[in-house]
Amino acid sequence: MEKQIKLKNKRKKMSSSKIYTTTFGAFIFGFFIIFISPMITGGTYKYGEAKLNEYETLSNGLQIALVKKEYNPEKQLMRLDFSIKESQSITSLSDIKYELISRYIKGKKSPLKTEITQLNDNYFVAIIKGIPEGYAVLSTTIVPKYVHPELQQVNDLEDKSVKIYINETDKIINQNLKEGKESDYKNEYIDYEQQGLKEEIATTEKEIETNKLGIIEVEKKISELENEMKYQTEEEKISSQTQLNDYKTSIQKYENDIETCNEKIDGLNKKIQLLEEKRNNI
Repeated sequence: MEKQIKLKNKRKKMSSSKIYTTTFGAFIFGFFIIFISPMITGGTYKYGEAKLNEYETLSNGLQIALVKKEYNPEKQLMRLDFSIKESQSITSLSDIKYELISRYIKGKKSPLKTEITQLNDNYFVAIIKGIPEGYAVLSTTIVPKYVHPELQQVNDLEDKSVKIYINETDKIINQNLKEGKESDYKNEYIDYEQQGLKEEIATTEKEIETNKLGIIEVEKKISELENEMKYQTEEEKISSQTQLNDYKTSIQKYENDIETCNEKIDGLNKKIQLLEEKRNNI
């Protein structure tokens, strides 16, 4: 009897050991599939794709946004355009240059050759070379540096950078992409500026329509109240007259806002014309 009990216990221990070994083996296999297998098969992990026109903070006074991403697999070229803006007026944009450190995740260890064309203080174009089809993910680190750090009260750009990822996708392929001249980039930048101005005009025109609707609604209220006043006591009319004055003040505000919007649109259209003149002189 005692031997049978010992035999059963032994079998239980062996069974538990077998379950543990099987479970541990399955865990290792899963780890291999998820983490190690991509390195062998050439697969890649998902990286957060850099979105267009979303500003990221480089320093307390500096923000940067990717505004264009294009890739030509035949020429192995990637073009990335960046817009810069100040978040504080203490930053001297004219004294800043930018360096890009780019690598593609799949097998490329050394940084890729990059040519940067800075069109003005707020915009630069980067052409990254030697990116083969099947690169999977491009990692790019943008590093701002003062040209003359000794002129700055505080070197707030020291050790500052932003890293972005560009996933390989058909959406960014441009078979016509090539290295351009500075004049080409300047012409494209004028298109970029003009498009922004046109979008601002469209937004302002919507504000005008909203203000016009506001006037219509207030005029309805005025008409209703004036009709109602025919049947009010003198005391009630005093209160209603105050309300009428408030309505008329609201209309005046709407009209002033419309006038301001129209002046803004005139200024934006003038800026578009001036940019066209600038294009002719490039």
